[in-house]
Amino acid sequence: MSYSLGIDLGSTFVAAARATAATVEAVPLGNRSLVTPAAVYLQGDGTLATGDAASRGAVSSPDRVGRDFTCRVGDPTPVVLGGESYSVTALLGVLLRDVVAQVTETEGAPPDRVVLTHPTNWGPFRRALFEEATQQAGLTNSLLMTEAEAAAAHYTATRPLSDGETMAVYDLGGGTFDATVLRMHSDGVKIIGKPERIEALGGGDFDEAILSHVNDTADGALAKLDVRRPQTFVALARVRQECIVAKEALSADTEATFPVFLPSRTLDVHLTRSDFEDMVRAPIESTIRTLSRALQSAQVEPAALSAVLLVGGSSRIPLIARMVSAELGCPTVVDTHPQHVVALGAALHATHAPHPQHTVPQRSRQHEQRLVSRGSTAPPTTNGFVGAPPEKPEKQEEQPLIPAQRPAEVLPTRVIPTPRTPPPEGTATTARHVRPKQAPAPPKPSPVRERRPKILLAAGAAVAVAAVIAVATFGGGNDTQAPAPAISMPTPKPAPTAVASVGPKVAVPAASAIIAVGQTPSFVAVAPDGRHAYVANGDAQVITVVDTAVNQVTATIPIAAGPPQFLTFAHDGRILYVTVFNDQHTKHAIDVVDTVSNTEIAMIPQPASPFDPAISPDGTLLYVANHDVGSLSVIATGTNTVIGQIDVPPNPHSVVFSRDGSRAYTANHNSSLVSVIDTATRRVVATIPVGAGPHSVAVHPNRPLVANVNYESNTVSVIDTNTLKVVATIPVGQQPQDIVWAPDGRLAYVVNNGSNTVSVIDATTNKVTATIPTGAGPSSIALLPNGQQAYVSNADSGTLTVLQLAR
Repeated sequence: MSYSLGIDLGSTFVAAARATAATVEAVPLGNRSLVTPAAVYLQGDGTLATGDAASRGAVSSPDRVGRDFTCRVGDPTPVVLGGESYSVTALLGVLLRDVVAQVTETEGAPPDRVVLTHPTNWGPFRRALFEEATQQAGLTNSLLMTEAEAAAAHYTATRPLSDGETMAVYDLGGGTFDATVLRMHSDGVKIIGKPERIEALGGGDFDEAILSHVNDTADGALAKLDVRRPQTFVALARVRQECIVAKEALSADTEATFPVFLPSRTLDVHLTRSDFEDMVRAPIESTIRTLSRALQSAQVEPAALSAVLLVGGSSRIPLIARMVSAELGCPTVVDTHPQHVVALGAALHATHAPHPQHTVPQRSRQHEQRLVSRGSTAPPTTNGFVGAPPEKPEKQEEQPLIPAQRPAEVLPTRVIPTPRTPPPEGTATTARHVRPKQAPAPPKPSPVRERRPKILLAAGAAVAVAAVIAVATFGGGNDTQAPAPAISMPTPKPAPTAVASVGPKVAVPAASAIIAVGQTPSFVAVAPDGRHAYVANGDAQVITVVDTAVNQVTATIPIAAGPPQFLTFAHDGRILYVTVFNDQHTKHAIDVVDTVSNTEIAMIPQPASPFDPAISPDGTLLYVANHDVGSLSVIATGTNTVIGQIDVPPNPHSVVFSRDGSRAYTANHNSSLVSVIDTATRRVVATIPVGAGPHSVAVHPNRPLVANVNYESNTVSVIDTNTLKVVATIPVGQQPQDIVWAPDGRLAYVVNNGSNTVSVIDATTNKVTATIPTGAGPSSIALLPNGQQAYVSNADSGTLTVLQLAR
């Protein structure tokens, strides 16, 4: 029987579905799973294995596996597998070819038509590269469609929408998140507004959070393992698989207990659903903010949505449906198999595509050898490989329509039973600022201004290695499967080399650009949507706005109230709170700025110099550290009025809330103390001695940790928030002024005002792993929401240093 094939090649998994005149159904690609890892492994004989076979090989040789290919389309960096360089498109072609070959073997014939999906935010450049990959796979007549359109096609096939009805697609996969708004027209569903994407957030981050919990439960046993021993890789991969199983179980159960087998000990780890939800709440909140931005771009109110379709394997977490419904006030729809929705929609769409039957080329070992660039550098090309420039920001173009599905066209959906036994196998908000300020109190002068925490997950060097290996090892099922039957491709054009390097996803940061932003840029904050960085220029009495897509100044906002010092955003990014004071102590207020119109809309008087403020998790309160009088102002954001004061030790530099908002922490410079505040009673319940001159303080989003920089003792203190004790003191550069966690929690970044550097701290070993030079007088740091880039304000050189943290 003839059939059409839909393939969803995601960042971590590949799913496929077939459609006939009667049914549309998912096709099993793994042994015990319908999906297979999106991984390619260089075997000892020089051939390439994909899927489960690639994952198994990665356990013993992680340097020979590549993954996350769709995230790297357009990146000219070659993928290195076992010392050999490959292009991204070549490896994508191998993956696609093997999927088509496996389905062809199962069905007994090749598909009549093939539709492939790609991320919704891709423009012509990356689509062209993806098309080249399909040609290298022998799919010369395949069609492309966006993942969001495919999901909508599957949804509307069984739940028809009326003309003008609008829906949103919330797509949370293993490594990325996408938000798209679509509207039904008479001739199909069309994307409206600008699709939003977070490149580095997904189910893998949730696995990391559980791994971190295991490490904490085991008193740091994972971090202490010797990662040079092969047994450690295998043990950590098994632990990660247990974490994945526990995560999936908690979608149905309220608690899970799982064994952890380490080389030197065995233990059982207990995890409740509520504890797990606390771990992942902050990342989920960021996805909902991203979805809200997509709705704003489409000019659609949440109440106007017919539904929010939850897509991707990670969307099965019950907390997601609850949080999305509570935030948007509209129904959510979770398919029985959310991981397969995109492939099912693509297969359904393929039934309408008038394309000729595909042949399945046989992959020869000679062809695979041609994919390898043995130590040579591929010449520059014009098709996006080595030597080609990275993709430039694209203007959102009109999206193609997908055929409307009417009741008569509804096709029943089922899952094909697991087929044949496989033949024998051949062989992973802001910042604060500061410049020296003299305190009027007797204690020594307060040197700096500072910043506020950035949230993220912590895992650890050893755990990070486990994450990478385990993703490869257990990605789509952990039983043996032979590689897809050997198929060869027609000889391709000289394959350009580009993709990603393998190994642990630990960022190796480096300065990538310098932006002139005017005099005394003492503090920088990145808007919640990541599109702009806002810089406080105290002496110039302006806020400088930088477009993060092009790293250029696009606006300046005059601050009439006085010199701007510290900045923090409301959670939706529409309001910016600016602390204002001068050196003569005659001006002290909070300026409220509308970021849509870039105008001041309110001013809130303060009793003394207001330092680094923080917004409560529910957005209703603003806490402001009043440096000169040893207190916090409590401001109601709804009315912009001060409703209370909280006394703290002298001289508070910054304040930050715990993830649940039940506590706040202040760094009190002249007292060398961190205060712990009960936000319900608005009283200090504990004080924690730290190093001399604490400045910025940052709360870890998943682990029970708070970190602060000590300006005068040149250290970072790490505090356990359960015991309220310092558990680590880390030497850094001279006069550290600001600290922020990386989005995945594995690293912390410390701005050293006296050394003109940024220190990079491994959150597992509590050691500095890198030092990056900056401009003169660095005072604060702010990260983009995806964690791939950071901005450091250089107060003495009038610049921002742009740090590239990850690809």
